[in-house]
Amino acid sequence: MRLALPDLDKFERSVFVKKNALDLLLKFSMHLMQARQVGLLYGTNRSGLRFLSPEKWDRGVMHKFNGRGAIGLLFKYLGTFFVRYKGLSPVRLYKDTQFGEKKENDGIISFILRKHKEFYGKGIKILIIDNLRGKSKKKEQSSVSILSYNGEIFKPLTDLKINTAIVNQFKAENFVSAYIPDYGAIAFNTINKEFLEKKEGGFVHEKELKKRLDMLISAIEMASLANIGSARGRQAAHIIWRKEKSLRKTALDLKLKEVELEHQKKYLKAVGAVNEAQLNMEAVNIADGVYAFMDMVGSATIRRNFSPRDYFYILNLCHQITANNANQYGCRVDNFIGDGVFLQNSSPFDRRRPELAMGSDERVMLMVLAISSTFNEIHQLKKGQHHMDPGGRVKRLISDAQVDIGFRAGMEIGSSMIGPLGSRKRKIVTAIGKAVNNASRLESSGTKDWIHVSERILTIIKHSYITKDTCSLSESVKGFVDIKDIHSSGGMSFLEYYKTRISTDEGILKEQKNVSYKEFSKDVSFLIRCLPGNNETDQVSIKH
Repeated sequence: MRLALPDLDKFERSVFVKKNALDLLLKFSMHLMQARQVGLLYGTNRSGLRFLSPEKWDRGVMHKFNGRGAIGLLFKYLGTFFVRYKGLSPVRLYKDTQFGEKKENDGIISFILRKHKEFYGKGIKILIIDNLRGKSKKKEQSSVSILSYNGEIFKPLTDLKINTAIVNQFKAENFVSAYIPDYGAIAFNTINKEFLEKKEGGFVHEKELKKRLDMLISAIEMASLANIGSARGRQAAHIIWRKEKSLRKTALDLKLKEVELEHQKKYLKAVGAVNEAQLNMEAVNIADGVYAFMDMVGSATIRRNFSPRDYFYILNLCHQITANNANQYGCRVDNFIGDGVFLQNSSPFDRRRPELAMGSDERVMLMVLAISSTFNEIHQLKKGQHHMDPGGRVKRLISDAQVDIGFRAGMEIGSSMIGPLGSRKRKIVTAIGKAVNNASRLESSGTKDWIHVSERILTIIKHSYITKDTCSLSESVKGFVDIKDIHSSGGMSFLEYYKTRISTDEGILKEQKNVSYKEFSKDVSFLIRCLPGNNETDQVSIKH
């Protein structure tokens, strides 16, 4: 099917120049849809005024007509008189019941004028009845096929009946209608039947139909704006004010939504969520990822002292605290593994902004802060001082069971492979490699409330500084330190900052000798203090 399309560009040039944009819309849209007749209705109330706020509409007045042939010409000039005489105009949006209540009237036009917010707030929506032959004379109209089109898809509407008086008077074989913003509606009587020809439940010429409906939506939007130019005085001021309020609200909503989405994206990343691109990524080698494991100390013994409900309550709070701190410090929960957590900070999960590019020293500092903050919050949880457990249930549980809970951590930097792993139905994106294995072994051979690290990690920490170039770290430590002072002074030693952060004058680094766990062994390794006043080990402090 190849029928000439009217020139939308020419329509756009003309509609903002000619005085009567609506007359131009009628002519253009009748040609576009190859309709027998086309008409316009403006929304109003008993005052009969145009340009009223749509919330005040209770009727639609048939205002303008156009059509083909002699009958179309007759309707063009006498149509409004004819529809008033026949009682077809105004089209009432509601009717009064015998109990004095308002009930919604049947008909597509009534439906469109009532639903103006939905139809325009989500994009102009077009309603289509593809076949009316013989159905308009039936009393029950629920079987009529009604479709909506929103610029993307056709969707069936249920429980929407037609106004049989209008259909019978115009001898309509099909019917199309759409909302015109700030004006009312446009209605087509019997568009080209080939456009709506169906086969196996779909339109035979769907591509052509969509093209024409998309052009109709564009023409309606243009004509709506151009028509506002005909408003004068107070009416024009009211329209401008309505739009101004709407734009302000939309702008505010978008800003709030943007902030909300940014927080959500950061949190989802922190708890291991991945986007589609990451889920389908090729596995890659990463040279300087930072990996850490946390695990509950003595969990097998601790579990026996709690009911499953209480144990999972405690464990889930600890995991939630870990996820929150991973989010705060730009790290990621790779996976929750029973009572343990696998954390990482590696380039595939960085935010793609050049100014936030991270070096290995910044990744290490962030991971140390994420784990240290987690251990401190778990310590608060045990003392009944954490906001996530306002009733102090965890403190009571561990006191009644006469047990203590705590975590140890191991941390390493180095090479690994990162990619999607799992079955076809369920995948995660994870890291595998020597650095990951070492982090796990360091955790297993570590000490409660300390981070067990390799000599390489210690060297990085001892020579790391918080500066204006450590952008992600600077964002994370706001509130704990004056970033302006750090930037103006050229930077602050991470160890000096960290000592202040955990409020201790004691040594924050301790040496471990001859550590081994299964096939893993280290002649020298190191512990990083996470809580003040922790004297559980007797190792010699490292000078820094």
